[in-house]
Amino acid sequence: MAKQGILAKSKPSGATNTLLYSAPVDASASTVLTVNEQGGSGTTYDVALKNYDQKMTLGASTYLLHEGDVVTGYLMTLNTALPKTANLTGGTTITSTSGEDTFKFESFYLPAFTEIVVKKRAVRAVTVESVSGTFAVGETFVTGSGGNTATATVFAVTQGSGSTIVSIGPTTLAGSGSEFAAGDSITASGGATGTIATGGIGTANNEFTFTESGGTERMYLGVTLTVFTDRTYRFNVADSSMSSVSFKLSTTINGEYGPDGDFTATSDNGTEYTTGKTTNGTAGSSGAYVQYDFTQDASLTGNLYVYEGTTSGNAGALYGGSDRYLTTSDSFTYTQLYVYDITGTWTNSTDQFLFGGVTYTITAQTAGAYGFIRSYSGTTAYVIKGTGSADFTTSSTFQDCPKLAGASRTAVTVSSIDVASTAIETQEYLRKDNTLAADSAEEIKSLVIGPGERLIVECAAAEANFVLIGFEDASSAFTTRTYSSSAASSSASG
Repeated sequence: MAKQGILAKSKPSGATNTLLYSAPVDASASTVLTVNEQGGSGTTYDVALKNYDQKMTLGASTYLLHEGDVVTGYLMTLNTALPKTANLTGGTTITSTSGEDTFKFESFYLPAFTEIVVKKRAVRAVTVESVSGTFAVGETFVTGSGGNTATATVFAVTQGSGSTIVSIGPTTLAGSGSEFAAGDSITASGGATGTIATGGIGTANNEFTFTESGGTERMYLGVTLTVFTDRTYRFNVADSSMSSVSFKLSTTINGEYGPDGDFTATSDNGTEYTTGKTTNGTAGSSGAYVQYDFTQDASLTGNLYVYEGTTSGNAGALYGGSDRYLTTSDSFTYTQLYVYDITGTWTNSTDQFLFGGVTYTITAQTAGAYGFIRSYSGTTAYVIKGTGSADFTTSSTFQDCPKLAGASRTAVTVSSIDVASTAIETQEYLRKDNTLAADSAEEIKSLVIGPGERLIVECAAAEANFVLIGFEDASSAFTTRTYSSSAASSSASG
């Protein structure tokens, strides 16, 4: 028994529909409603019982929505990626480390695509000896002093035998500075120092560099660029450096050039990987990209090798090689969660929770309405709002909820709100314009309010006091369900 006694009371403003009581989706209430006239002049009143909060028209009739489905547009962002192997399942209640706040997990959020910016850079390998400190990608690589310097950007760092190989981008000269040469003393912006080895200046070759969202532009030599096979990646090739360059992938080292880098020697040449590939625009122009939906290839494993696909001779072969690749992974991790039934106040960059022995910090929240589908037919949906949810609006979006585990989800849009939270349809009235004499009282006895049902009251003048007395009991009459991302995941909501 969750509650007993006075469940709700209100003396609403005149002629204003007022939500008196909401039954949780996992409980029902056996009640008596008493209405007292307190103005001394008499009034009329309404009582209505709804089994939903809002009625709305959705953007399509083809969404996979069912009675009891949890729907939410509320996102929480974490400071640390949470692995799927942690087995966080839909309906799990998460409690803050303070014990003050909770939310329920619905599913992991996947963006429509993950963007990686690709650029062409003239890069050369420089061997540095007598190194003190550690060179790092993204730092500047400088020789000279007093404004007379040569400066380049570090795109990769690999450890050689007794030396460090630093891959640097085009040199910028300042003052009377001269190009990098053997014997030059080097200082990196991060504080590392060293001397360029004899014969340590490599030939500059065009290379692809990659920048993940919020990351540093780099070549990913000795550092793995991992792509997950449960999502889509958009390689942004709009930078002007990509003009007349064709970014491609292959399951073969160096793609159409093969491991030997010779397009004309065909015995080891591979083919372009095109499963799930789409393109937009012309490389080097605004909006251009190459996109791969890796979910379209159920057998995708291992590495996808990067190469330049403009095969006019073998010049493009220098972009690829055995160490130029993306590695595919099904060890999925996620930094954003769809949540619902939020209690308390979660504060960004402060509030944390513990799951699977790891502490996660909430870094950002994208507010959105959440709740449960009462019914869905055609384009009409009736929804019950979850604990703490705002109203759904025409700006609300959420994912549908296929019954098949792992099935693709579709973003649901709301075209209109047809019945607001406190609005009433004719068939929902228990009392309509019921006359209440001065200083009198009436009762509605044996009023059972089922899971997710709402009691709405109204009086013509602010002269009626409504008191609901009874008790709540747990109920399983309304079954809720969350989306299951895999057959191994639980879909039951708690």
